[in-house]
Amino acid sequence: MQQRNVHPIGPSELEDAGVSFATFTTLEAITESDGIYQNASGYIGRAQANASSTMHAIGLAHRGIASGRVGRVVTHGPYTSPNLDGSGFIGRNAYISPTTPGAILTTPPTASGQIVQAIGFWGPTRRDIYVSVQGATQRGGTL
Repeated sequence: MQQRNVHPIGPSELEDAGVSFATFTTLEAITESDGIYQNASGYIGRAQANASSTMHAIGLAHRGIASGRVGRVVTHGPYTSPNLDGSGFIGRNAYISPTTPGAILTTPPTASGQIVQAIGFWGPTRRDIYVSVQGATQRGGTL
């Protein structure tokens, strides 16, 4: 059974497995499991923690999406992808990368000016993330 919900970032669907999705049009080509941000016009792109213009992340790309096309973003709940690798970090936070657009890391950014945002936590296997978007902070400054 699917249920329609109102989500702070737009319409979403809650599926049986407890996964929330939101549907958007892309600014660029997006790969499955990329960390995603939404711009002021409502389009999505790959989040990167070294630029406030591509942050705050809102979730993970459910599948790959071509530039200018419509696709779904996992905004909350369990998500599995062969593109993920949380080896050795099960149960710990997963973070948006400051160096590679859309990449998800096992450790937080550490350099001054980088934005630290957990997108969820790893587990129960290295290919799984429970998406639970958290607030963001900036190292050595304010957002």
